Amino acid sequence: MTKNVSQQLVELLVKAGIKRIYSVTGDSLNEFNNAVRKDGNIQWIHVRHEEAGAFAAAADAELTGLACCAGSSGPGHVHLVNGLYDAHRSGVPVLAIVSTCATGEFGSGYFQETNTTRLFDDCSHYNQIANTAHQLPRMAQAAIQHAIQKKELPF
Repeated sequence: MTKNVSQQLVELLVKAGIKRIYSVTGDSLNEFNNAVRKDGNIQWIHVRHEEAGAFAAAADAELTGLACCAGSSGPGHVHLVNGLYDAHRSGVPVLAIVSTCATGEFGSGYFQETNTTRLFDDCSHYNQIANTAHQLPRMAQAAIQHAIQKKELPF
């Protein structure tokens, strides 16, 4: 049986050592949340606000070396930014899984559409949009490698 994109992503996160994902479940994250639940190797930590999730992931990364948060379309994206800036400026590796509207809707004024590339560019070492299922495994691997490689070690 073929794995869907969310299942492939969860498998990569497990291999990278992710133990928890801090997030608020939103419509565009449903498949990912379901894949996390079915896999059972990662704990989905439901937070009241995406910003709290990003800050929690930054603290987790400080303690464990790599952590993950997630945000859904529109407000979920925007709320992640403060915590991601904190992680980025502190030099701790945090992966942010950011779901969005269907790519066919880009540029149409779709409900809760944000320009994720612009939004996260200044607080990311790797910031890409997977437009096809084929791209995601390679991009997720690159994101993990960038997060770990760019980690600033205290001297």
